[in-house]
Formats: sequence, C-alpha cells, structure tokens
Amino acid sequence: MSDYFPLKEKTRYEYKFTSTEFEGVAKIFIDILSVAKKAAKTVAQARMIFELRDTHTTEYTITRDAKWLTTADGVVIGGRREFPLPVKEGFKWDEYPDASEIVSLSDKVSIKAGKFAKCMKIVTMLAGGDSGKSVRYYAPGTGYILEEYNGEDKTCELELVAICKVPEEKKKTRK
Repeated sequence: MSDYFPLKEKTRYEYKFTSTEFEGVAKIFIDILSVAKKAAKTVAQARMIFELRDTHTTEYTITRDAKWLTTADGVVIGGRREFPLPVKEGFKWDEYPDASEIVSLSDKVSIKAGKFAKCMKIVTMLAGGDSGKSVRYYAPGTGYILEEYNGEDKTCELELVAICKVPEEKKKTRK
C-alpha cells in the first residue's frame, strides 16, 4: 500500500506559500522531528516554520492510527483529518462545516519539486461548497505536495519545493 504521508524522523519539507492575505511569497518548512510508535498509533512531533517578513514557529503532532492520519496544527491552523486509512478512492468524510472526498488515486502532478504520479487528490468543499473549495495532493512515498485553496475570504497555494534533512540546531554559545 502506498504511504501518502511518510513520517520519517529528521525530514524537512520546504514549501512556497502564496495567499491573498499577504504580499510576497512565504516559505514554510515542516520538520518531522521525532516519530514514536505506541500500541496501534504512530505519533510524530512536527514543527512548522513560517517565514515571510517575520518568522513564526509552531510545534504540533501528527498522528496515524488504524483509521486516520490527523495533523493537530500546521498550515491549516487548528489541524485537520488529512485522510482516512486505508486510503480508498471515493471515500467521503465530514469535518464540520467542510466535506471532503478522495476523488482520485491516479493524478499526475508536476511542480518545482518534481513530477509525481499516482497522487491522491482530495477535494474539500468549504462549508459544503458555499465558501469555496480546497484541492490537495499527496504523492506516494513523498507526502503532502500541493494544495490550492479558494475560499470566499482568501485564496492560497502551497507547493512543495524540496525535501531534505532537518538542519542540526546550532548550539547557542554564551560569552
């Protein structure tokens, strides 16, 4: 089975983020800091660094259990159920007030980070479609690669640019 959201320790995902809420292009880094398996659950400690004019850092967890992959926070503030497990085309779920569906497991996506095949495409109708929609893609073995959000309050796009190791923290030296 394809892993559409691999939880690998010390992995950094770099995204470019544009939104009608601000000018310019923000950089977002999502770092998977550590991964622990507990019973039937995998919990990853993640950190999101948002860089525009200032830098904001948020720490949160990503949980995978038998039924869901869930982010507690991240680019979508407050987090969300990313997708159900096992992944099935046509599967629908509601997260009030939004309704999501896995519409495809065979999409091809070409972005700066590369060309990806057999991507999972999820369409979310915001407030049942009244507030717009969001389309997001997950590539097998890579993870979350692209999201296009068109809401009545804002439009944004998040696109994967690169994947690398989390840089080692520089030790602060006291003088």
